[in-house]
Amino acid sequence: MTKLSKLAKGRGPGFIGRRPNLRPLRAAMVLGIAILGMVFALQMSAGSASGQSVSAPPKLEGYILPAANRPPDANDRMLMSDRRTRNQNFDKANAERMMKISDETAKLLILTADLKARMDKIGRGPYPPEVAKEMQVIEILAHDVQEKMKLTVGGS
Repeated sequence: MTKLSKLAKGRGPGFIGRRPNLRPLRAAMVLGIAILGMVFALQMSAGSASGQSVSAPPKLEGYILPAANRPPDANDRMLMSDRRTRNQNFDKANAERMMKISDETAKLLILTADLKARMDKIGRGPYPPEVAKEMQVIEILAHDVQEKMKLTVGGS
């Protein structure tokens, strides 16, 4: 038998001919719905027989939970005070760090301007050891300023 003849007899995927028999499927669905209805009815009758009544929870309109609106107790006030003090200390530490950064930056600017003036006087000749040492000091100071700029004092 060829593929075309199977398709024509309704055995292949492209068959559009007669409709399948849905009676067994409909009967199973009706039976399932009937069983679910009986189970629901038994549960309702068992609930009323045991004295339990099914009712909605009471509505709490205009009611605020006491825990949501309570004043802070001694422990809460102490924690808030500690947190406020710690934040103030962090602010002071950050302000001090920023002052140090600005002072060191000013020093760095003065040192580099002085070094540039010396280098211009010397020209292209060999540099004296004092100039090389001053270059190293400027480099160290620049790295310190860079590291201080990365750090931030703060609480977790």
